[in-house]
Amino acid sequence: MFDLDKLYSGHKTLGDNPLCEGCSILEKNKSCHSIMDYTDLKEAPTLFLSDSIKFGNSYHNRFGAASPFSKAELNLIHDCYPERAAFAASVKCPSVKEGDMNPNNMNLCRVHLEATIDKVKPKLVFPCGNLAMKMLIKKSGITSKRGKSYEFTTASGHSCTVVPIFHPYSCLKEPRHLPLFRQDILNAYEKYVLCKRTEGNFTYKVLMEIDQVEALANKLRDSEETIAVDLETTGLNFLKDNIMTISITTKDQTWVIPMDHKDSPFRWDLQVRSLLKLILENPKNKKVFHNAKFDLKFLLNYEIYTKNVWDTKILHHSLDENMPKSLMDLTKLYFANELEDL
Repeated sequence: MFDLDKLYSGHKTLGDNPLCEGCSILEKNKSCHSIMDYTDLKEAPTLFLSDSIKFGNSYHNRFGAASPFSKAELNLIHDCYPERAAFAASVKCPSVKEGDMNPNNMNLCRVHLEATIDKVKPKLVFPCGNLAMKMLIKKSGITSKRGKSYEFTTASGHSCTVVPIFHPYSCLKEPRHLPLFRQDILNAYEKYVLCKRTEGNFTYKVLMEIDQVEALANKLRDSEETIAVDLETTGLNFLKDNIMTISITTKDQTWVIPMDHKDSPFRWDLQVRSLLKLILENPKNKKVFHNAKFDLKFLLNYEIYTKNVWDTKILHHSLDENMPKSLMDLTKLYFANELEDL
């Protein structure tokens, strides 16, 4: 039997680039390495980055049928993105997996990646999937970082905004990712290409005196206005942990009451608990929580029996059972322009 690794050992293949010297990917038995897929690209407002080069697709360049995305993936992107865009691979060798890219390989290939960005000069870059994101911003965890924005500047000085998104392949295989993929693209396009920005103007008032809490209780005890409620706790076990703060929000204002926080003037104060009972046991209005069962268990432990509870996690499941339902996911989905870049 032939040993393909020996067959390709020391063999210079199509596209080899001297800047790639020392990369272990060159030792793998590929018929082609180091494809500079950006050489034919033109300037565009947006750049989509895949993981690595693919062959056998409909897009042809001087290297043959080589493309950063498959035909189906490109069709999905074009369906979601309304503007002219450029497409390139973050890793310039074909069929490279994340496990193939050790730190040295990544550093060598980032030279070509920056050259790609310098050639396209985009305002906005979408690294698609975890490998492309790691190559560009040196961070991992696409599920938690998709939809967030990061500033990036090449060595030559071109600055752009980077918004990681799911890879279109994952959306084709897992349709539940598609709404987030589509919304992340649209949110970033409006904010960084069209420059449509919305100021959230969120403010809150911390109540540190008992008469302030009394005034709030008198305001809300018989109110029919819907309020949103959120707790911060010392842990996840309602039998052992305590409520640090409770926030209450109406359409126009937010109040934060420190409960058993170390700096609270109300630690173990039964009067504050009685005033909160007046607010939360009011049957005339809706109390909106996210993942209400968590908060309600803590409140029950404080002998507060909240009335007329609505849960945005359950409501969103009723709207689309395939969508992620964490509070951060929903915030990025519906309030992306107001969300601070983290």
